[in-house]
Formats: sequence, structure tokens, C-alpha cells
Amino acid sequence: MLSADIGLVTNAMTALKAPPDLIEQVVTLLNSNSEGLAGQVVDSVNASWFGGSTNAHRIGVNAAMAHQATVDEFQKLADSLRQYGEAIDLWAEEVRDVDGLTTAEMIQRQTALSQVNTTLDDARDQSATPDMGNGDYEPPATDGGA
Repeated sequence: MLSADIGLVTNAMTALKAPPDLIEQVVTLLNSNSEGLAGQVVDSVNASWFGGSTNAHRIGVNAAMAHQATVDEFQKLADSLRQYGEAIDLWAEEVRDVDGLTTAEMIQRQTALSQVNTTLDDARDQSATPDMGNGDYEPPATDGGA
């Protein structure tokens, strides 16, 4: 496995906030299982290896086609894994953006709520008198003209 591919996996797992020890285990697993694959290719098969008869030639052609199909499928697999890693990176970035927007919105709402509470507290404090509610309150005197 290419180090760039392992880097994609590491970045994706980091973006997903995977625990560092899990990331290390996955990287170790990828490295240990790909060490023997470096520079390896699927050997092609020469059609003449199966003999000179018509059937042998057909087997050789089929083996060559199978070889090419195998190479193509491995390439598709590698390309798909790279695209998957890029998609995970993109998704993680979008999640971070949404988290950031949500946090900003929650802070904005919390600030607005705090302002409303402060306004209510101020209104309550301005409408209250020290003797209100203790039984000593007397309504203000009216000027008897009514």
C-alpha cells in the first residue's frame, strides 16, 4: 500500500476523531499486510505455455484475458479506496463546518436569551419596592377629589 494511501486513511480517521491508538493499530495493520506487495505485479501468462494445440492456445488466451481482468479489478479497487478516502475527508470537513455553524448559532441564541433574562430582571427590579410583598404595603393616597 502506498504511503499516500495510508496517509488518506490516517487523515480520514483523524478527521472522524478516532482514538489515536486505533489509528495506530490500523496503520500498523495496513503496513504489515502490504509490505510484501510493494512492486508486485500479477504475472502475465504467455499463450504458448499451454502447448501448441488449438485448445491450448484458447486456454492461453483465456488466461491472458483473466490476467488483464485481474489487473483491471485491482486498479479499480485501489482507485475506489482512494475515492472513498477523499469522500470521507470531504464528509468530515462538512461535519466540522456544520459543527462550527451549530456552535456559533447556539452561542448567538444563548447571548440573546441572556439579554432577555437581563431585561426581565431589570424590569422586575424597577417595578419592585422594598416594602412590597411583606404586608406593609399601603396604596398611595388619593387626593379625595374623586
